[in-house]
Amino acid sequence: LSNMTMNDVYKPYIHAFKLLTQFNPITTAIAESPLFQMAVSANTIEKYTLLGPFFRISPLQQEVTREYFSAPKTIDRRHIATSQDALRLTLQTHQKDLLDIINHFVRASPIAKSKTLDWFAYIVNQNHKRRALQVDPKEVSSDGFMHNVTVVLDGLCEPFMDTTFSKISKIDIDYLRRAPRVDIKDETKLNADEKASEKYYEDTVPGTSNFISEVFFLTLAAHHYGS
Repeated sequence: LSNMTMNDVYKPYIHAFKLLTQFNPITTAIAESPLFQMAVSANTIEKYTLLGPFFRISPLQQEVTREYFSAPKTIDRRHIATSQDALRLTLQTHQKDLLDIINHFVRASPIAKSKTLDWFAYIVNQNHKRRALQVDPKEVSSDGFMHNVTVVLDGLCEPFMDTTFSKISKIDIDYLRRAPRVDIKDETKLNADEKASEKYYEDTVPGTSNFISEVFFLTLAAHHYGS
């Protein structure tokens, strides 16, 4: 699967994995496996972590764009529109499957939930270089992978980001001072210099952050680094 693209027959892998994740003990065992997180750099996450190859499938893969838009200067406009619609529908279906899989992981057990959040945190923390003006593709995760990650995290936010913001109070304003998964040490602070910022965040807040806060800040980071 790690070598497949959206042009290949990847759906049997997705369906089989979705079936496995319906069983909580199996899902927890998968999350505890060393294979769940064994990447050592941003560009290896999508190939060498267990969930990575599933999130790698995207119409943004070069092989897919070459297949559907092989002659962009001469191709018929209606053909372009038809191809775009087909790829968009395929991607939406795939992203829904990814969200279903992740929902099974975060509901399977506290361990599986924690490991899944760790995986997302590793992705955003390893991709800080994506915010640069000139990015070396070899040093970061691919656009398609990051787009899928961001969309799935958006999906996890839907239950508490309603139009009336009725649950916004559940987002912990002290999250970044309570052993956060999201690393912001090298981010520019708007209202403080580096020393003041370090002093503020060194004064940690006891306790643990709730799931809503974890997902909210991970999603915020995914939009910052992945979009």
